[in-house]
Amino acid sequence: MTVSLKEVFGISRDILKSYVSREIDNEFKDKLELTDHHIVIFGETKVGKSFLRKKYIPKSDEVVIIDCTKGINLNDVYMQILYKSGIEVTDSLTKSFEETNKLKGEISGGFLDFLKSKITGEINDKEIQTENSRPYIPNTVSVKVSNELERAGKKIIVLDDFHYLELFEQYQLAFDLKMFYQNGIRFVIIGTKITSGYFEKFNGELSHRIDYIDATIWKHSELRQIAEKGSRELNINISQSVIDYFIDSSSGIVSVYQGLLFNFCRVNNVREKSAQLIHLENIDLASKCTKTYWDEISEIYFKKVKDIASGGRRRKLQLYYYIIKIILNSEQTLIRAGFPFQYIFDQLKTTHPLKDSLNQGALTSVLNHIDDLQYDKEIFPKVFTYFDKRLSIVDSDFYFMTRHLPREKIDEILPPHEYVIQLTDIEEEGQLSLF
Repeated sequence: MTVSLKEVFGISRDILKSYVSREIDNEFKDKLELTDHHIVIFGETKVGKSFLRKKYIPKSDEVVIIDCTKGINLNDVYMQILYKSGIEVTDSLTKSFEETNKLKGEISGGFLDFLKSKITGEINDKEIQTENSRPYIPNTVSVKVSNELERAGKKIIVLDDFHYLELFEQYQLAFDLKMFYQNGIRFVIIGTKITSGYFEKFNGELSHRIDYIDATIWKHSELRQIAEKGSRELNINISQSVIDYFIDSSSGIVSVYQGLLFNFCRVNNVREKSAQLIHLENIDLASKCTKTYWDEISEIYFKKVKDIASGGRRRKLQLYYYIIKIILNSEQTLIRAGFPFQYIFDQLKTTHPLKDSLNQGALTSVLNHIDDLQYDKEIFPKVFTYFDKRLSIVDSDFYFMTRHLPREKIDEILPPHEYVIQLTDIEEEGQLSLF
């Protein structure tokens, strides 16, 4: 049977024939086979999180796979789990769902602010008191769901795109996970807005019951193996100089690298496995492929950063605009590492027109709302998240866009005249730190 180019290189929902095992494959297999812990696979978008899961946890009668989407809540997740398991939702379960939904609707804004502060690392004494008065949501639903799954012989629940769950739903899941663990139901959670120890921030009793796998990093040797394995599948030989060029120009982002290899084969008229060995070694053509690929995806990110820079209702000081400019003007090492709160604040004091008049409370407010802003602007997947007092990029293609972005183009994307601060309005209201 003929092997198609789309089966080998590019972006696909299915595991490509160029898939290679990396160090984290062994780590994941060990966690899966040698422990009974829940497993969290985290990392930026399009770095191979779902491929890793699909490779070692294929569909089976013991596995239930749930894809989270915008607006989904935990009860929706549990309903889908029951439905996909062929379990009837009884009147008793329906009543429990309704009761918990009602209780969640009564949760105070103060407690939600506390949860956000706990994640962002901005917690204070007042919010510590809020934790002691956290709302009581009985685990009636999760207990019943767990019992039904146990009877149905379900062992693993895969929760993909977990980051679409709102913060309180994530918090509630952290407590349900302990109960599922005790009942022998294992969750494999996949998402972007997570780091090691994430769930323990909500529920310390998950310690030693949950493991984390960071799927972000691809070594250069692993990326070379992708090109070499894919080349064998297509009966082609991509020169080492072209492979190294794509590794460098893609910034080591596997999705971009795969896209470049796909386009390079396509423009060389390689659409399926060749009957005779073909040598591909034109560096100039590789450079043109990179430029074309950047042109295609950069327009998407220009719109995203422009939407974020506009700031919605928190735009009086135009802080989102100045934060975006700091990011776009930064070196790749800093962009990849993320931006500490203090670094952003120090940069604003030199670039923002109000300089020393700004205080940390103003910056804290806009950073705490940057996830909500992207949600409101329907920016999916998100580009940025604020976590543990650090602004991080969670969309890996953004690295490629900024890597090849000419600095002189930044003002073209974000024209300064569109982000003028009305100083008279601010002075009249006397709120340099408010919005």
